[in-house]
Amino acid sequence: MIVCKQCGHHNEDSDTFCGSCGKFLEWTGERVVVAQPEPEPLAPEPEPEPAKLGLIDRVRQAVGIEEAAAQPAASVEPEPIAPPPIVRAVPVNSSAPTLPSPRGGGDVPGPGLTTTVASPLAASASAPEPVLASVGAPLAAAPAPTTVTPADEPISRRPISVAPTTTRARPAPRTMEAATRRHPGDLICGQCGEGNDPVRHFCRRCGNTLDEALAVRLPWYRRFFNKLFGVRTREAGWRPSRVGPPNVMGGAWRIIRLAIGALIVLALLAFLLIPRFHNLVVDRATSAITTVRKAVHPNYVPVTPIGASASSATAGHGPMLAIDRYSNTYWAALASDRTPVLIVRFSGPQDIAAVVFRSGASGSAPGDSPILQPRPHLLHLVFSNGYATDMTLNDQDATQTQSTLLDDTKATQVTFVEIHVVTVYAPAAASVSSVAITEVEFRTKN
Repeated sequence: MIVCKQCGHHNEDSDTFCGSCGKFLEWTGERVVVAQPEPEPLAPEPEPEPAKLGLIDRVRQAVGIEEAAAQPAASVEPEPIAPPPIVRAVPVNSSAPTLPSPRGGGDVPGPGLTTTVASPLAASASAPEPVLASVGAPLAAAPAPTTVTPADEPISRRPISVAPTTTRARPAPRTMEAATRRHPGDLICGQCGEGNDPVRHFCRRCGNTLDEALAVRLPWYRRFFNKLFGVRTREAGWRPSRVGPPNVMGGAWRIIRLAIGALIVLALLAFLLIPRFHNLVVDRATSAITTVRKAVHPNYVPVTPIGASASSATAGHGPMLAIDRYSNTYWAALASDRTPVLIVRFSGPQDIAAVVFRSGASGSAPGDSPILQPRPHLLHLVFSNGYATDMTLNDQDATQTQSTLLDDTKATQVTFVEIHVVTVYAPAAASVSSVAITEVEFRTKN
């Protein structure tokens, strides 16, 4: 732990700047070591039990044989005392002149007279015996005094500015590494991208202000699972909004969510491991998706009939020409047939969603002109499942197509369709037929 000396804020060991005042912790921080708990004192070792004496030892103690044997061993010879060291006289010569005695008893040596000094080291030395100088003997001449020459006076110089030597060296620049922390709820520094605790005001890595920092947000799938299973990440300083008895309904709802999650996991495992269940799910899902797509954006596909019949037909214009997919042929009923009927059959049950008509006659023969053949006006359609509906067509030539949508929820599983011509548009001249239809087409949704 690093304690800022500026504001007293406690920072982590990996922080570089203070989280409260933003100071550089290498200058204003003090590392504090958390005290470890003292170890428990060891239990005192038990004292050894006294040794038990045997029968022979107890007899010896009673007779006193051990005491007698111990007395000779206790008598120890005293150590010899070393003799005192031999004191010898050591001469000390001096070069000072002799002085007359103040009492007239002869000359007295000056401060440098020969003096006898007792030394314990002299006993072991191998030097010759000292010879004492006589009082009247002349002493050695003193050395000549040495003349001391005064030093030269310093030369005056102009003062110059000297840089202070007590300036504290700045630390070497640190290389910025990639951000290493990104926890939910952290404040992301806009300068270095490091994650910081929500209570900090300055970045723990570069010291930049966190006033405009953005908080880390979980991705959508983690938020969904946290909301589903009740795993929530609280921000710093969060407190419950209500205080009281436990929320029973909340606990029950949590159990229900856990049960739903367990069922989802089991279904996923069954889908991956059981082939029959896998195929069933795929078929049901495909059918549901197809139903939704047909309702939203349907695709109409033509249904190919296998045959057609009519109540009557003119020569060369039979009922099969109405379903042959050609635009230069047509079906025409006799002029004596006042209620002509065209029946179209399919190979199997079909869901009909639309019907396409091309009215009138078409072709290159003189009687094939659209204005010479009557065109259908009102039609009555009857399906094999019992569903019936009416259709009204426009008065237009065979080159135009008219499509009519049906209720596909009712025209289902149809095997044939009866087309009853109720009324027709009158031709411009007398015609040899009662109605003419170039093409009729049925479509289904896909």
